[in-house]
Amino acid sequence: MVQSFSRCIEILKIIADFPDGIRLAEIARIAKLNYTTVYNLAGSMMKSGLILRGKDRALFLGPLVTELHLRREHAELIRHARGLMRELIADYPAAGLTYSRFTGGEITAFLNRPHGWMGEIREAKSVLPPYQTVAGLVFLAFLPEKEVRTLRGNFPFDSRSLAAWGSEAALDGAVKLCRERSFSRLPFDSPDICRVAVPLFCKGRLSGALTCACPNLTGSGERELLKKLRGFTDVILEEPSLNGFFLQA
Repeated sequence: MVQSFSRCIEILKIIADFPDGIRLAEIARIAKLNYTTVYNLAGSMMKSGLILRGKDRALFLGPLVTELHLRREHAELIRHARGLMRELIADYPAAGLTYSRFTGGEITAFLNRPHGWMGEIREAKSVLPPYQTVAGLVFLAFLPEKEVRTLRGNFPFDSRSLAAWGSEAALDGAVKLCRERSFSRLPFDSPDICRVAVPLFCKGRLSGALTCACPNLTGSGERELLKKLRGFTDVILEEPSLNGFFLQA
């Protein structure tokens, strides 16, 4: 079992080195494996979506490879966000915190610590309205244009949004201001609470939004919070090294 798994990994690495595809016989030659062995292992991996066959029977990495990568990246971003939230809690014990991402055409909160809730960060999976939340402004400001159109199409500017903003032009103005300042505020928020959201970028693209809500925070205290939050904007995930990884029977 371990040997078969190791051989599958080796086959996947070989296929990854050939963007135009590679045929079974060539894989067998490079891997120094029996053709039948490669044929059987490749067949199993095709059934699972790890590899796929293209023109002229050439093999390519399959969609499952991309899905696994995206899931791993998502988990790493969640862990990173949890660390940022714990750092904020140390300085602002009563803060309400939310970490959200754009997935499936909507804004989803994955981590939450309600305002005034003196407990641990908890996992969440709730949809945030794009026009009534500071996180929504961040995504409207920094998502690629195509994804912004998707978000707006999925959540039309309705009567509730109109009642809050007065006009869609006012919303667009707040989005533009968010883009300029790299943080968002809602003009109709209560003056008793400082609620802001900042974008988090990973590898040059928007990866999520971090929302922080602190009661009775004004003046220099608010400026210090914004300075701290802006320091979180660039997300750098350390890639684990393969050195030292091994399989045990």
